[in-house]
Formats: sequence, C-alpha cells, structure tokens
Amino acid sequence: MELKVWVDGIQRVVCGVSEQTTCQEVVIALARAIGQTGRYVLVQKLREKERQLLPLECPLESLAKCGQYANDVQFILRRTGPSVAERPSSEGAPQAPERTFIRASLPIKPRTLSKEELFKTTDLRFWEHGRHLVRRNETELGEEEFWQSELRLEKECERERQERVRSLRASLEEYTQRIYKLSARTEALQKEIQWEMAERAKRGKESPVPSPTDLEDMAAKMKRDLEAKVKQGTQLESNLASVEKALEEAERSLQAQNQELEELNKELRQCNLQQFIQQTGATVTVGQARSEEDAQPEPSPRELPPEAGFRAAGARCFHTSRLLCCFSLCERSPTAVGSLSLFLSVLQSYQPGRASGGRRAQPVDD
Repeated sequence: MELKVWVDGIQRVVCGVSEQTTCQEVVIALARAIGQTGRYVLVQKLREKERQLLPLECPLESLAKCGQYANDVQFILRRTGPSVAERPSSEGAPQAPERTFIRASLPIKPRTLSKEELFKTTDLRFWEHGRHLVRRNETELGEEEFWQSELRLEKECERERQERVRSLRASLEEYTQRIYKLSARTEALQKEIQWEMAERAKRGKESPVPSPTDLEDMAAKMKRDLEAKVKQGTQLESNLASVEKALEEAERSLQAQNQELEELNKELRQCNLQQFIQQTGATVTVGQARSEEDAQPEPSPRELPPEAGFRAAGARCFHTSRLLCCFSLCERSPTAVGSLSLFLSVLQSYQPGRASGGRRAQPVDD
C-alpha cells in the first residue's frame, strides 16, 4: 500500500506500507530517500489541526480512525533538529565527567499476537470499516433525499416558468395583433385628417374669411342665446319642482280616497249582510206561520204516505244549502249581493206548501 507524505512542500510516496508499519520506519525510509540526517517527526494534519504521531504508532490505523474525513488527512515530515553527530562541541577545556545516574530500559520487543487476537483485531477493523460505510451511506442517502426534494422543487418551478412563458407568448401575440389593428386604424385616421384638411383648405379658399367685428358680433349673439337658454333651464327646473310637489299631493289624496273607498266597501258589505240576514229571518217566520195554519187538519203519521215526508225534508235541506252558499258568496265578493237579493225575492215568492197548486196531500179513503 502507498502512503503520501509532504516533505519540504513536495509530495513523496512511500511504497510497501502495511497496517503494522510504524511511523519510525516511515521516517527512516524518507530520511534515507532525502539523504539528510537529523531528527524528524511525522505530523498528521486534518483541517488546520495538527497532531504529532508517536514513533510506534501506525499511520494507517490513525488514518482509518478518521473515517469519512480520511481523504482530507495529510502526513507531513517535519525536521525538529540536527542529529547527535551534528551537534557542535562545547568550547573550552573538557570538563571531568560527572557521576550521574542514568535510568534506561531495554527496547521493548514487539510481542507476537496469537491467532485469536489477530482474528479479533481483523474483526474489529472490519466492524469499524462497516460502521464507517454505514454512516457514509446514511449521509449519502440523506443528501440524496435532499437533492431529490430540490429536484422536485426545481421541476415545479420549471413547469410554472413554462406556463408563464406560454401565457406571455399568448399575450404577446394578442398585443401584436392589437398593435397591427391600431396601426392600421391610425393610418386610416391620418388619411381622413389629411383629406379633411384638404377639404377645409378648399372651403377656406372658396368662402371669404370673416372680419374681427363679425366674429365679435357672433360671439355676443351666442352669449345672449346661452344666457336665454340658462334662464329657460332654471325656469323649467322650478316648474318641474312645482309639478313634482303637486304630483306628490295628488298621490297622497289618491291614497286617502282609496282608503275611504275601501272603508265604504267594507261598510256596504256589512250593511248588505245585515239586510240579507233580516230578510232571511222574516221569510222563515212567514213560512212557519203558514205551515201552522195549514197544519190544523193534519192527519196522523200513519195516514200520510212516506213520499210526502221525504219531499218536505228534501225541501228543507235544499233551502239551508242554498242559504249557506249565498252567505259564503257574499263574504268572498261584494258583487254577489245583487244576485243574493234576486234569490231572496224568488225565495219569498216560493212556498213549500203551494208547490202543487196550494194543496196538501189528503188521505185516501178505502
């Protein structure tokens, strides 16, 4: 695997880097490639943030920990100072070595991992890589939904723009047609104006031009006519106002007369009804008296035939029904009073006992 490292502003590529390769090995390889000695440090830079890697730290592991920001990570080889051999010796006489206690430890040997640990580490790396992929997919899906919504909005806006463009084109065609018609009309009017001006010029040449005195006389005459018409208009307005007042008074009097006429009609109907009631009451009393006089030699019910009783009952029912009809007719229309009076006169002349020549039915002897 390759690892890109920036050295003095130049990007260099280190080949053969694995997950177990340490920063110390990468620094040694780069120093040998450059051909310079000294103390170097490998720095990891991510968005203006720098972190110095340890000598035994693996750069690929730190790169995997960055997740989705791994593409933005840069590795920089930075020189911190000269080597021990390049340090300047102290001037002056050599001093006697002092007895000092130095505490040092042997270098730690890398411990070989067992198969289970290797499987665990590989599984963890795969899990981390899978989580990283899942997160990246989720972010991509969210971005995809966002861009799909934006695309839908843009399509709707584009549809609205197209509809607006169609309406604008239709209105543009309509306006062009109107402009064409108006231009043709203006040309025709210009021709008419030119012809009218030519005709007026011809008339002016034929007719003499009036003098200023004539113009003043015409203006004075027109002024007098205008004043007379104004006076006539004011007089007509005053006459119209008086006529309107008289019309209102006439309408009020007509309404009052109509009310009086309605009241008189009501009183007349009441009088006719009272007269009708009085006449019908008198007729009934006269008929009863005559029936009592004729009823002195009245035979027993066994001697009379049944047809005579039926005829008398039918006559009474007939008279009562006719009276009820007359009453209802008088209530509905006042014009029926005359016909009612005629019916009463006929009713007075009619007697149930004299229907057959003034004779009653006599019993027949065996």
